[in-house]
Amino acid sequence: MFGKLAFRNVCRQIQNYLIYFITVSLSIALLFAVNNLSYSDRIQSLADMSSDISSMFTMVTVLSCIVTALVLSYAAGFMLKLRRREFGMYLTLGMTRRNIQTLFVCETGLLSALAMIVGMGAGLVIFQLLAALFASILEIPFTISAYSVQGILLTVIVGTGMFLLSTVASLRYLKKVTVSDLLKEEAVEKTEKHPVLWCTISVLLLAVFLICLMITYQSMMAAFRNQDGVQLLLWLAVDLVMVFLVHFALSRTLAGMLLRNQKLKNRGTNTVVLRGLSGKMNMNALLIGALATLLVFAIAMTNVAFGEKNYRDRTIEKDCPYDVMALYDTAEGQDISLEEGRQILEKYSPITDQLDFQFYSLGETTLCSSIMGYEEMGWTDQYMPLSQFNQLLSGCGYEPISLQREYLLITDVQGICDVDFSGKTVSLNGETYSWAGSRMDFPDFARRLWMYFVVPDDAIANMPVSANGAAYTLENHRPDSEAMLSDLTEYVETEEGMEETCNYAIKEYIRIYSKANAGVLIIGALYVSTVFVCMALAILSVKTLSVLEDERRRFAILYRLGADTRMQKSALLRQTGAFFLIPFAFPILMTVPIGVIFKKVYEIWNLPGLSGIQAMQTAAVIALVITGIYVLYYFITYRIACNHVICSGAGGQNPF
Repeated sequence: MFGKLAFRNVCRQIQNYLIYFITVSLSIALLFAVNNLSYSDRIQSLADMSSDISSMFTMVTVLSCIVTALVLSYAAGFMLKLRRREFGMYLTLGMTRRNIQTLFVCETGLLSALAMIVGMGAGLVIFQLLAALFASILEIPFTISAYSVQGILLTVIVGTGMFLLSTVASLRYLKKVTVSDLLKEEAVEKTEKHPVLWCTISVLLLAVFLICLMITYQSMMAAFRNQDGVQLLLWLAVDLVMVFLVHFALSRTLAGMLLRNQKLKNRGTNTVVLRGLSGKMNMNALLIGALATLLVFAIAMTNVAFGEKNYRDRTIEKDCPYDVMALYDTAEGQDISLEEGRQILEKYSPITDQLDFQFYSLGETTLCSSIMGYEEMGWTDQYMPLSQFNQLLSGCGYEPISLQREYLLITDVQGICDVDFSGKTVSLNGETYSWAGSRMDFPDFARRLWMYFVVPDDAIANMPVSANGAAYTLENHRPDSEAMLSDLTEYVETEEGMEETCNYAIKEYIRIYSKANAGVLIIGALYVSTVFVCMALAILSVKTLSVLEDERRRFAILYRLGADTRMQKSALLRQTGAFFLIPFAFPILMTVPIGVIFKKVYEIWNLPGLSGIQAMQTAAVIALVITGIYVLYYFITYRIACNHVICSGAGGQNPF
């Protein structure tokens, strides 16, 4: 009996449940795609290189499922309240609470099962799109990826878990609610009584927020220079709190202030629109603030992910400028000599060019003593002759440099680069050398060295060699890097056991590792952001649809006062559009300062080939995609509201 009644109710209430159905379907589709991608052969092979890859997928999946379950519970609760009179009538006619709970579980279970089937069908396509995106990031040919049994089973299990969690709150509500509560009228939404006060608060909060943004920008620039982000994280948290407070205050004042404008209020149906909007926004101020914060977080996270990808693309050449870089410390014994390493490389690809270089040191700390903490790190002054440095630079396409009784500091650490050596001179072979500056923009030739100093060749005459290095250019620029690295890795016995050590950097391995992590970060950010945006829109849609009974009465009055169908639709469009727009406008506008910030970051890090135009284009594309999702949800919500609210029949009855 309950099965037939549930099926009939679902067919009858399908429009009311449409947003719920779409949200569940989209959540399952995204979950199916990400689970299958995480269990694909390509991801599993990359996970062996870094445990961060599998951990990232697990983290984003758990986070997204928790958020989805909470929102679906919220949506199911509102759908239940829409039908409170129906359930109250069931109780009055003799049905027990357990009967109603069983009926509700059957209905939502039927919808969720259908949504899971539809979602997994859509997930088949989304999975291939994500696989194509991942292959594009890795710069490898795309082939149709096989679906994973583990991924499918995990999707079914997690989807079922989300359904169970989303129904718990509704079942508790049905267990405790009384018949009178189900049958009584909903509380009337009241307009804001103190719009001027809230307007003043809004202006003050907006001013504070702008100040916080400027401080955050300064902290961000300092963090990128000093590689210390603790203070930055604190200010980012403050910014999110301010986003919430600003939207909370604006929602309490905007419609109320517009109602004080007599000319605007008396035009057409504006009075009805503004009064309905004022009451709705007044009661949902906390919700609007929370949704705006959620959207800002999602948009910022996606921008950061694409910015990280651009950064990694431009730093691969800097991290390993040649196909293979080797560096041997002369003070340490190695099982694999430099010549034996060359023979291993030739097993994977012929070597077309080899550049040998050395580092020299007297074991002194004349220059590095200017850097705080040098003693704990055991640093000594390391020198590279100018001729070898220029030879390495020329092989990478850089212009050679010149030095005259000067030394040049080379480092990858911003804090070291910022140290002032202007008062530091060093005496080498009877000559005194002064500081010529510090550079971070050159490729990394030293690998494990934090810093070294380039000096004229005469300065290192008769100086002991501290490390021997070689830069190799291979005929095959993309060899089997994982196998090559394994052959070049040595195992050293220590007090804690066997430890791996490798004196080689392989560009192809770095490229795959870097791009794989960037790809996982992008896909994870896209997944979480899409889920967050869809959940926020689902809440907005459900809140809009949850007051259709009151809206129907208002628009019936409008109809009797002479408002035709076109005027009613225009009024409904403005009212629902404003409710949707307020928590959406500011987060979308945030893509502009985010793009500007990444432009500055690229300039600070001296990344050749990256420009502010690329940063702004990335931000614009993300804003357009999120806007498209927003418009889709709004259009569906508006059409459902039109079917329930717009009056065009005799006596003001809705013909639908």
